[in-house]
Amino acid sequence: MKKKAALELSITAIVVLIIAITVLGLGIGFIKKQFGAGTKLVEAQLGEIREQIRNQIKTGGELLVFNFPDEVSIGKPAGIVIGVRNNDANPESGEICFRVEIKCKTPFTPGAFCDPVNMRNNVAVGGFAMTGEDADGQAVTTNSWFRSILGQFDLRNYEGDVYDAILLVRGVKPDLYAMEVNVFQEPNKHSCSNADFNYGPDVIPYASKTFTLNVV
Repeated sequence: MKKKAALELSITAIVVLIIAITVLGLGIGFIKKQFGAGTKLVEAQLGEIREQIRNQIKTGGELLVFNFPDEVSIGKPAGIVIGVRNNDANPESGEICFRVEIKCKTPFTPGAFCDPVNMRNNVAVGGFAMTGEDADGQAVTTNSWFRSILGQFDLRNYEGDVYDAILLVRGVKPDLYAMEVNVFQEPNKHSCSNADFNYGPDVIPYASKTFTLNVV
């Protein structure tokens, strides 16, 4: 009787284990399917936004268009699209170099900082540091709010294009931040292979827009 009971218990345990593995497999498959569907949906939405901004750049007459979100979570990536139009010509190479600078101007909370470590505001947090007292004309690395961003690119004469970027805010406190996107054209209308940009507090952007970003 003991052997029979033990055998029945073993068979029951095996059946339960098989059912558990099956349910787990179905659950993982469902999660993967849902995640894949969600990823495809986000990609499709970004694709639509990309085309909208491309059309605005080509037909709307705007030099700078972007789709920064109203709100972003700390440590959570968010896809954005930046569009720039070139309204000039380089007769030699047929293209002109441009740079992008994303700046955090100031948090709305008094006494707070865009760069808490160095207690600074009005700092570049993406692209190239081109304006302000601390500008060095270099790509932003130590205080970047981006996982990836194309900060320098060539645009063909009188044409525009759009560029993807991934916003990833870290190292700051939740707050509402005043932000700014600046675009700079190579001053001699050279391509990026021969570019020599000016930078500093007196540099005037080719195009500039402000927005607010709620970091939660």
